[in-house]
Formats: sequence, structure tokens, C-alpha cells
Amino acid sequence: MQPLEEYDTAQMSEEEIKKAFVRCFMSKEGKIVLSFLRRQTIERCMGPDIEERQLRDLEGQRRLVKQIERLSAPI
Repeated sequence: MQPLEEYDTAQMSEEEIKKAFVRCFMSKEGKIVLSFLRRQTIERCMGPDIEERQLRDLEGQRRLVKQIERLSAPI
């Protein structure tokens, strides 16, 4: 896999970044990826024997998916 081209997102406006998320995740492929990420994180149920470190890791993943959903919502 080719390395990603670098972009200085610190120099971009929040609106530019949000538009990029919308374009990416509103495509058919983007919706498939987001659905997969949601199924693997937000809709995933863990048993009562989950260790604290596993739960913290899953919660971080859930937060990231929710942020992607928020940023990719149409303007």
C-alpha cells in the first residue's frame, strides 16, 4: 500500500475538513466503511467479564466512530 500523501490539516479550516469528511463518507463506499466501523464498535456488546483496559480501548474506538459520523453528516 502506498503511503498517504501528507496534508497539513492544522492549516485547514474546520469547514474544509468537514467537507472532506462529507465527500468521503457520503459515497457508497464510505457508507459501507462507516457501517462496518459502527458494527465493530458502537453496536458491539461486551460481556461482564471484559477487562477494564479492553473496555477503555473499545470506548476510545466508539468515540472515534461517533466523531467520524458527526463530521460526515451533510452540511
